[in-house]
Amino acid sequence: MDIRKVDLNLLLAFDALMQDGNLTRAGFRLGLSQPSMSHALARLRKISSDPLFVRVPSGMEPTPFAQQIAGAVRDGLALLHGALDGAAVFNPATCNRTFQILMSDIGEMVYLPRLITKLKAEAPDVNLRVLQLPRESYHDAFVSGEADLAIGFLPALKAGFYQQRLFEDSYICIARKGHPRVGASLSLEQFSQESHVLIEPAGSRYSTVSLQSSTTTFIERYLADQGLSRRIALRVPHFMVVPEIVQQTDLLATVPGSVMTYIRPMPKVKLLQLPIQTPRFEIKQFWHQRNHHDVANRWLRRLIAELFLSVLPPSGPEARYEQTGREKAARR
Repeated sequence: MDIRKVDLNLLLAFDALMQDGNLTRAGFRLGLSQPSMSHALARLRKISSDPLFVRVPSGMEPTPFAQQIAGAVRDGLALLHGALDGAAVFNPATCNRTFQILMSDIGEMVYLPRLITKLKAEAPDVNLRVLQLPRESYHDAFVSGEADLAIGFLPALKAGFYQQRLFEDSYICIARKGHPRVGASLSLEQFSQESHVLIEPAGSRYSTVSLQSSTTTFIERYLADQGLSRRIALRVPHFMVVPEIVQQTDLLATVPGSVMTYIRPMPKVKLLQLPIQTPRFEIKQFWHQRNHHDVANRWLRRLIAELFLSVLPPSGPEARYEQTGREKAARR
């Protein structure tokens, strides 16, 4: 391949196709029409003397040669992007940008109060737009530029995304004080025999899209894998109503422990240790590689890490991160 015949736009088109595997989505990422993307691919094929991408039922699949050069192309673009962005000066005190963050209603209760307070002090003109989408839609929201960040337990976000661990969480059970059968502790027999309320986000049914499911549907799958069963008397799409339901009924609810730590005290609700050993899970913030070097996004990620990172690395809250899909540690 003659490097003198390759312009930057062709490399951007190649990288977008490697990430999305679809001409239309890759063009949307770059602001190009499908014919323009097809023309760019045709030019790349002529320059490289290789098909680069072949059509398959799921989209466009890279050839061995395309896979061979993909890493170098992406690293080169990231290096160039970083060099150009490095000269940019970002001042949060004068920024009036609107950041779009994907999170559940549980996340809203845990993260937003502290985040808004911090923004008021450091960046009073910065605005937030919180998005609630089905978990399987998160990828497209990032690709389209609709979302800047996502916070939560999101094992389905893999290739093309960076992630940073914020803290580790576990499950607890909540019941109303004065429950006729549940006292200060909860036995396995009681847990199995009592009726439960389950938070099941719309579009995230654990039996069909478990990788995209929330923490609350994840625990349901775990119980099934252990051969345990319980009666789910009520399924609701949001957490907000659950504490009130628990306070006024004999239903139990299994929820992430962080929720009860950060929300307002509920004197009519008691917290109980689960009678089974359940896996702990990691809450992380995720961002698409297109925003990795953006100075404003870097500032917001650092601010969130300062608020919620359980143990800060010696060189700062963003000194370590990992790019999912490659299982590769990186260092800024």
